[in-house]
Amino acid sequence: MSAARVGRRVQVGALSIVLGLAAACGGGSGGGRPSTPTTPSAPTAPTTPPTPVNTWSASGQIVALGTTQGIGGATLTPGWPLAAVSADEQGKYTIGDVANPPSTPYPVTLSAGGMISHDVWITWARGARTGVNLDMIRNAAPFNMEFYRQFARDTFDSDQGAPFPLLRWTTAPSFYVRTVDQNGRAIEPEVLAVTLDALTRGVQGYTGGRYSPAAIETGTDARPQAAGWINVDIRRDPNDRQVCGRAFVGANPGLITLNDDVCSCGSNKIPGAVTMHEVGHAMGFFHVSDRNSLMFPFASGDCPAGALSPAEAFHAAVVYSRPRGNTEPDHDPSSGAALTAGHPLLVR
Repeated sequence: MSAARVGRRVQVGALSIVLGLAAACGGGSGGGRPSTPTTPSAPTAPTTPPTPVNTWSASGQIVALGTTQGIGGATLTPGWPLAAVSADEQGKYTIGDVANPPSTPYPVTLSAGGMISHDVWITWARGARTGVNLDMIRNAAPFNMEFYRQFARDTFDSDQGAPFPLLRWTTAPSFYVRTVDQNGRAIEPEVLAVTLDALTRGVQGYTGGRYSPAAIETGTDARPQAAGWINVDIRRDPNDRQVCGRAFVGANPGLITLNDDVCSCGSNKIPGAVTMHEVGHAMGFFHVSDRNSLMFPFASGDCPAGALSPAEAFHAAVVYSRPRGNTEPDHDPSSGAALTAGHPLLVR
């Protein structure tokens, strides 16, 4: 079959050539005008293929955390095979490509001299996104990595698997304070007044001013735990004279237990500093070795009203600038959903 087809092609081709020659000879015998030779056309210049246009991009500024100071020369490295980009002297950058990133949000790593590298996630959108500002922690005073790891990750006195991810709250907590002890006996009005004041000051201080209590309610009933709430139980227990209070760290719902007349000074049966210490645990913080800080594990003998140390105030604001679940040194999770239920650590 194949050989026959080839043979036919050759025969037809030969016949067409013969016919063409005959026609040309016939034209010549008629004595016609000789044909004019044509001028060959100039060759067409090759066309340059168009430069691909990015289908998406993100641009903004990389700044030092807590400031508007751009980090000149910072490098933004995508977490997939796309070239890194360098920010200009004001920290401004643009990243983009023709092909879509492998996920949304997509991961990038920020790095620069004197800064702590920051792994962040950017939500993808088709077209050009602007105003995507990113930040980095300056690795210099007042930031202190050792204090930060103790305060936020439990590296001072933990034997339970530290360093932990950040256990900060993602919404403003509400509080329910039970106004009777476990036996139904009323809590002293002055104790309640100091406790309620410390709850407000504690939430504001430990969140860098981001949150205040969404609500503070009181009552005599034992209320079950509920999402978004921290229950505060005040107890009188003669067999528990070594502990001022306890709290679950960063748990939602949360629980604080305060021991009445254990760490007291006269009528000041639960100092404000004790309540604020336990609020610190409830808001996601751990013990530190600094004796001047509220999160030092032993209560001061002069029963102070309580105030965060400068180190606590600064580093608490750092923690509450990061998403829950951030791991060290500064790695943001793509989603904190798996960590919203809190942590089983009960700390005193």
